Formats: sequence, structure tokens, C-alpha cells
Amino acid sequence: MTISSIMQTGLSALSANQQALKATSTNVANVNTVGYSRLDAQFRSTSAPGGAGVVGVDIKRVANAYLAAAEMRGAADVSAADQLAHFMDRAQGLLGDPSASGTVFATLDPVFSAFGALSVDPASALRRSESLSGLQTLLSQLGATHSELSALRDEANSKLQSTMEEANSLMQGIAKLNQAIQKAGVAGQLSSEAETEQSRMLDRLSEIVDIRVQQRPMGGVDVRTTDGLLLTDLDAGRLTLATNGPGGPYPAVAMIAPRTTSEIPIESHLQGGELKGLLRARDQEIPDLMQAFGEFAGGTADAINAAHNAGTAMPPPSQVTGRNTGLIGTDRLNFSGAANIGFLNTNGQVLQNYRIDFSAGTITDEAGAVTSFANSIGDFATALNTAFGTNGTASFAGGSLQLATSVNGAGIAVTDDLASPALRAGKGFSHTFALNDLVTKSTPFNFSTGLSGADLHGFAAGDSVRFALRDTHGSILRTVDFMIGSGTTIASLRSDLDAALTGYAQTTFDASGRLAFSITSKDVGAIDVLQDTTLRGDTGISMSGLFGLGQEIPAARATGLQIRSAISADPNLIAAAQANLAGAAVGTRVLTQGDGRGALKLEAAGSTSRNFAQAGSLSSQTTTVNDYAARLAGFAGGRAHALDGAKAAAQSVRDEIKTRRQGEEGVNIDEELVKMTTYQQAYSAASRMITAAKDLYDILLNMV
Repeated sequence: MTISSIMQTGLSALSANQQALKATSTNVANVNTVGYSRLDAQFRSTSAPGGAGVVGVDIKRVANAYLAAAEMRGAADVSAADQLAHFMDRAQGLLGDPSASGTVFATLDPVFSAFGALSVDPASALRRSESLSGLQTLLSQLGATHSELSALRDEANSKLQSTMEEANSLMQGIAKLNQAIQKAGVAGQLSSEAETEQSRMLDRLSEIVDIRVQQRPMGGVDVRTTDGLLLTDLDAGRLTLATNGPGGPYPAVAMIAPRTTSEIPIESHLQGGELKGLLRARDQEIPDLMQAFGEFAGGTADAINAAHNAGTAMPPPSQVTGRNTGLIGTDRLNFSGAANIGFLNTNGQVLQNYRIDFSAGTITDEAGAVTSFANSIGDFATALNTAFGTNGTASFAGGSLQLATSVNGAGIAVTDDLASPALRAGKGFSHTFALNDLVTKSTPFNFSTGLSGADLHGFAAGDSVRFALRDTHGSILRTVDFMIGSGTTIASLRSDLDAALTGYAQTTFDASGRLAFSITSKDVGAIDVLQDTTLRGDTGISMSGLFGLGQEIPAARATGLQIRSAISADPNLIAAAQANLAGAAVGTRVLTQGDGRGALKLEAAGSTSRNFAQAGSLSSQTTTVNDYAARLAGFAGGRAHALDGAKAAAQSVRDEIKTRRQGEEGVNIDEELVKMTTYQQAYSAASRMITAAKDLYDILLNMV
């Protein structure tokens, strides 16, 4: 070995140890830096011309690809669970504990208790006012809770958009760092700082979108979703709200891949991350709860109305007008049993009494005169008007039945026969037409229409409905545009719907006239309505409004409920009494001021079993309003608890992976100090080797 080769070896060792010391000092300086992966010095020895040995060093970031990928998956799972748990915990808090005061459920008992108190003293103006006050509190609380749930869904949508913007910024940053890392690699320069910054961006992006990372041959990374959709390489993709999708207030999320302009729906590509959690909260969990809450609100209002329609005010009003039921004149009556319409004086005595026998199709007055009617609502209203003669009028238009008496000082009482009550889809005569509703709304809040397959559907050919097929997580799989065909009956409408949704769902139509969808595909979780231009006859009510199709309409039953304006203005119109008109002759007194039987029925409305339809994730059931409230609260609490448990489990897995990754990639200060001492000693040894070579040169020069 020559002296020059010794000098060359020493110089290379000096430079290599200097780089190793720099890497170690960088590690020590970043011991507390989040996301920092330590630098590792790997020495190598090569042969140079002349027999010299050259010491080299490679400085590389310590990165375990498997643990990094595992932590990214864990981060995505934790973030998705965290968003779901957060929003469902808040949603559950809006409903509250049924036993706690100040919640929507806590307003139920005071309403029914106030009606019970009214039954003791029906003439008390104070108790009538208290009954209406308690009911108004309940209705206001129902509307407020619905609005708060809607606002929570809007918040999830807003957070989704801001999270998308953050993801876009991160993808742009990763793409720029890819370019910088690649340039540094071509130039033979160290790019550890850029790689560390990129690692931090990847860690954050993995919390937003579940990603997998692949190293590029010339440096940097390709970022894809776990199923392979490209997000970022040297150029960045971009997340956006879909412009070519179904639209609506909550549009789908799309991805515009690098160097393209076309939108790719991304929801099906997401397995975890904040975006997945926010989409599921926005499109499934909160809407599910809102639908169940809407079923509770609609059921409560309908239970109160059923009881109120069975009662009569004392004195009775001179006119009763039903709300818009969505029914049209050509609809079949579909009633069984009998009912009575009585004109009474202010003392509750019968002036005229009309018995309606739906089975026989006849109206019989107190004198025995019979008026027949065919099996349609329009024909029945005409026959009823004929039977009244000069004593009153009956009309049916815009889905509303109106009865009025022309007898001076008289009022109207409507009752179902006690032995054979008039029933249509489980509702009495007055209840069906909402003649004496206490709670009202501009649109239907009970979707048991009482229609049959032979009834005309009443929608104009060419009118359309846009359906959205949602998967089990609430994401829209596809849309179906349905157009009303040439068929005119409910049966033909169902047939057309079944054809349009073949492979995804089929219609069901029960004995109460409730139309619903039965899912036939394992990929479809629900059928939603995005747009509906149909109108039924002269009612102004759409097909989805009549049958309660989709998500929005069933959920919206909780809002817009109010006490009937006439009763709100005059509490004496509360039906606290109950008349029995069956067989009552003219002059018979059927109402008294002290009669509280109607108020007792109102008190019992909360504990009377009724049918609740499937709503969201709550199955159909027969139970009381009070019990359904408890089950709804339990369902909300159970979902919040389950999602919180899922979050804790995902966090535990992530923490374990993070600890292992930190143990391998993180900085251990003791190890770094040992390395620093080793490199310093090696540096000193290399210096002494160079000094020795210099001395040898000096000796040789002095010998010449």
C-alpha cells in the first residue's frame, strides 16, 4: 500500500464519519419531532485504483413499509370511527334520556297527564289552556329536534367539504415533494428533509382517506386508495363534489385523477378515513335516526288525532273541515261498518241524525229516508249533500271533506258506531278525513292511505320521479328515472315501479294502503327519492308525499306540526266529550258539559297500541307511543355506544402498531449518543491515519 493510498483511505474515512455524525446530530435534534424517521448510516468499503481502500457511507431514512402501511390503515379506521362516534353521540344527546327533563321525550307525559286532568273538569278553561300549552310544547320540541338533527347533518356535510379541501392541499404538497425528491436523487443529493415532510403529509392524508403508498423507482411515492384508484404521483388528483351525479343538497364525492378531467365517484373506493366516516354520518346514520324520529312524531300526532276524532266538543262546531288527505274523488271508499253524523243544538240534543251504512251503501236520516251512494268518495260526498237537504252541505275537493250545518245555532258531531264502527285502514270515519284533528300539518304524516290496487293512482302520464339506490352505508350506487306510464290504477303503477327497479327492489302494498319498497339486492340498503314532479289529482300532493317514499319526507313529519288553528283560537273546541249517536232520536241529549270521556281517550292515546312502520334501522312494530319513544331513545343510545366502542377498538390497534413503528423508526437518544461517540472516535482515528501519512511524506522528503 502506498502512502498516497493511505492518505486517500484516511480522507474517505474522515468524510464518511463526518456525514455519519451529521446524520446522528440530525436525529438527536429531531428526537421530539412528530412523524420523524431516524437516519441510519451504513458504511461500505470499496477498492480504488492503486490498491487503496475507500470508505463510503449511505445515509438512509429508516422506514418499515409494512408497519407504515399498517399504521395508515389503522389511522383510517380510527378517523372513520371517530367521526361516526362524534356525530352519533351528539345526535343521541339531542334526543336525550326519556327519564330526564328538558328532552323531547320528557314532554310526552305532561301532555297526556293534562288531558287526564281535563277529564275531571271538562268545563275548566284553565285546564283546557294547560292541555293546549303542553301539546304545543311537545310539537315545538319535535320540530326543534328535527331542525337540530338536520343542522347536524348539514354540519357533517360542511366538515366533509373542508376535509376534502385539506386532502387536496396534502395531495398537491405530496406531488411537489415527489418532484423535489426525484430531482435530488438525479443530482445525487440527500433528500431526507423532503422525505420526512412527505411522510408527515402521508400520515395526515391516511387519516382522511384510506391509502396505500408505493415507492417510485426514481424517488418519491405513488399514492392510491386501498383498491388501487390513483390519487397522486408527480401530479396531484383532486377531490370534488360531483357535478354529474344525482345532485341534491348532499351531492356525492368524486375524484379527478392526475392529468384527467373526468369525475370518478370515490365513495365505493373508500374503506376508511374521515371522508368515509363523514359520508356515512351524513348519508346513513343521521338520516336513519331522523326517519325513526319522524315515525315517532307522525305516530304520536296520529294517535292524538285518532282519540280526538272519537270525541266531540261541547257545544259542537257548526262546520268541520278535514285537511288535505291526498285522496281524490274517484278513490273507493273502502270503508266497512257504520258511522253517524248528527246536527245538535247548544244543549247537546239531536236535531238531525244521519246514519251511514258503508256496507249497504246507504245514508238514512232520522225520518227513515234513504239515500244511496256508490263506492267512491266523490259519489259519497254528493249523496251526503243530497241527504242533508236544506239542513246542511257536504263537499269534497282538494283532498278535503267539508261538512256544515245550515240549522241556526246547531253544531256537528261525527261518531263511529259502537257495535260496528266505520273503519278504513284501521281508521274511523272522522279520523280518515281528519274532520276533527287536534294536530294538523299541510302534508300527510300517516301513510296508511286506505287505497286499494283497483283505485286510480291519479298521477298524470309523463310525470317523473328520480330514485337513488343507496348502499348499506348510505352512498348512492346509481339513480333510476321513473316515468308515470299509461296505466291508470295503483296496481299498474306498482307494476311499472317493479319493472323500473328490477334487480334492486320490488314494491309492497299492505291492507292499509301503504306502499313501500322491499330490497331484493344485497348491495342496496335503501331506495331514496331525489326528485318528484308528480301531483295527485287536485290535491297537490306528490307520489312520494302520499306514500312517504324516500328519506326526506318520512323524516320531515316531525316538523310543521301544529295545533289546529280553530282549536288554538278557541280551546272550547277540544273534543273533551263523547257522543253516542247510534239510534239517537230527535230530542235525545247526547252531549253534556260535564262529559270528560273524550279527554279520557286523549289521555289513553299514549298507552294505546298502534302500528309503527319500519323507519331507518328500526323495524316495524306494534307498541304504544310511550314504549316507542323509549325504544327510539335506546336505539340512538345503543348506536352511539357501539360506535364509540368501535372507535376505542380501532384506536387500540393503531396505538399498538404506532408503538412498534416508533420503536423501529423513532430516535432513541441513548443509541444515538453511542453512535456519536463511535463516529467521533472513528473520525479521530482517520485523522491520526492522515497525520501518520503526512509524517511519512515528510520523512521521505527529508531523505531526498
